[in-house]
Amino acid sequence: MATGSDGTQPVLGYGDECLRQHCRAVESDEDVSALADLMKQTMLESNGVGLAASQIGDRRRVITVVDPTRRPHKPMVLINPEVLETFGPGTVFEEGCLSFPGLYMNLTRPRGLEVRYRTLEGDERVLRNEGILARIIQHEVDHLDGVLFIDHLPTWQRWLLFWRLWRLRRSARKVAA
Repeated sequence: MATGSDGTQPVLGYGDECLRQHCRAVESDEDVSALADLMKQTMLESNGVGLAASQIGDRRRVITVVDPTRRPHKPMVLINPEVLETFGPGTVFEEGCLSFPGLYMNLTRPRGLEVRYRTLEGDERVLRNEGILARIIQHEVDHLDGVLFIDHLPTWQRWLLFWRLWRLRRSARKVAA
């Protein structure tokens, strides 16, 4: 995985097969600190609030997220995140994705979640949140399972996006070549 001179990695675009693959768990003795640093830098340089390792071509279960409601924006790294529970009413919110530049869609997701994860230091934690952070984590955990945010849209809505998605896939191939 070659990084840019700014310490970032290109974000894979829609159509890259890595985005559809299930990521493997990180072993307890596996050091992912370099990956985490690369992901945090890439996410921040891309003006994102979340990034899954699969979005930069690494198939390990690691995500970085930022709670945009808190200052300063300090990225969190969640290793092997496991959603234990989602709760609350379904809430509609406009979502975007770094792998789908310029595409924003209203999606319904549960308002809150409880997630278990490991920190870079190896500590196991549980986080319960009902805000925007809960939505961001749900989005990024989906990536680790090969699920894209457009998969949550009804079929008719995906059909309406056909040409736009085709252009995104085509431009992602050109960038990769």
